[in-house]
Amino acid sequence: MSGAIFDVDGTLLDSMGVWYNVTENYFRLNGKPLDPQIGALFQNMTLTDSTSYMHNVLGFSDKPEQILNNLEQMIAVEYEQNIPLKPYAEEYICALYKNGVRLAVATSGYARLWRSAFDRLGILKYFDAAAFSSEVGVDKSNPDVYLLAAERLGKAPCECTVYEDILTGIIGAKKAGMRTVGIYDESNENDKEEIIKHADIYVKDYSELF
Repeated sequence: MSGAIFDVDGTLLDSMGVWYNVTENYFRLNGKPLDPQIGALFQNMTLTDSTSYMHNVLGFSDKPEQILNNLEQMIAVEYEQNIPLKPYAEEYICALYKNGVRLAVATSGYARLWRSAFDRLGILKYFDAAAFSSEVGVDKSNPDVYLLAAERLGKAPCECTVYEDILTGIIGAKKAGMRTVGIYDESNENDKEEIIKHADIYVKDYSELF
């Protein structure tokens, strides 16, 4: 490979628990318990889609843009100050970079959130490009965001490897014609066997890739 495309949350950043906890706290503040099935559903949504769902389907009184603003403020603090990298992620990224592999991000998240964390953690300098689900208008079960990331790296899909912790991401990346590495995250324990079945490689952490 000459291009590596990384998901952010649950793949590079150990952040999935933070997203769930912040969402759970927001539900609690609004007098609504968070059903774990709803929490799992949000994993495959953009933040904008989840806030629309909260207003239109779950009956939150605040408008989606206000919910979005409130959640972003709560989450931003965690990215700016607290969220760590997954084990051995920095060492692996550095190894790829030193070997001439170009790196990109493909995420359903927001640029200012992951950039603030990457900058604090000292890894932002290694990444040449980023692509966002919000740009392509479809979720990660589709290949679009990965193809956009490869295009911005100047690489053909067959030259790229995608690193993902979610099953839909692995499926979408395979549709793009890319090699896939499934990264374990506790939040996706229930999908572990399916991820193993669909991914080219599955690892508990990045130390297994050295």
